[in-house]
Amino acid sequence: MDVVVFGAAGATGLLTCRQALAAGHRVRAVSRRPDRLPLPSNERLVQVRADVVSGSGVAAAVAGTDAVLSVIGSSYQRREVTVYSLGVRAIVSAMRSDARGRRLVVVSSGLTYPPPPMNWFADHVLFPFLRGVPGRTLYADMRAMEEYLRGCEDIEWTVMRPGRLFDRNAVSDYRVDLDHPTQGYTSRADLAAAMVAELGPRGDVHAAVAPTTRR
Repeated sequence: MDVVVFGAAGATGLLTCRQALAAGHRVRAVSRRPDRLPLPSNERLVQVRADVVSGSGVAAAVAGTDAVLSVIGSSYQRREVTVYSLGVRAIVSAMRSDARGRRLVVVSSGLTYPPPPMNWFADHVLFPFLRGVPGRTLYADMRAMEEYLRGCEDIEWTVMRPGRLFDRNAVSDYRVDLDHPTQGYTSRADLAAAMVAELGPRGDVHAAVAPTTRR
């Protein structure tokens, strides 16, 4: 498949590009500074410049491709976060106009919506604090992204809701659940692997799934 990876400059984005190449796909790695991407030379890899917030270059990046993997992201910050909602609108608009396929996989979070009960401290202190104070605008923007996608019946979208991300080189025997993570952590390698796996024939279309790392 011809696959676009938005957010290719991030840690998860780089892993996603590498794993998509390893799976035999042709990859367009999209970032604002493609000249700085630490990706190995590969005849199936093209590095593309685009900005999902302004929309600049998005249509050209998506043109003629079969699927889009969006690993764009933001950290907790005081300023209002809009990269998720603006980014998904720009990507979907470009897919409708110029893409060959309609498959779209985006990264959200296991905290975008209140998770199932875990323990008293997590349920009443930690998660409400993270969702309501440092992550208030970030999770609100993730919800806006997901709500927008639910209205895109012509797009074969999947939302990934990982647990807290951490670095690990190797892909593990990770698990994937519907809607919410059943464990608290997801390695970036496992998230990348789960995203690439969604391009297969048994992908979870019009669903939110939660990959987590068994620990």
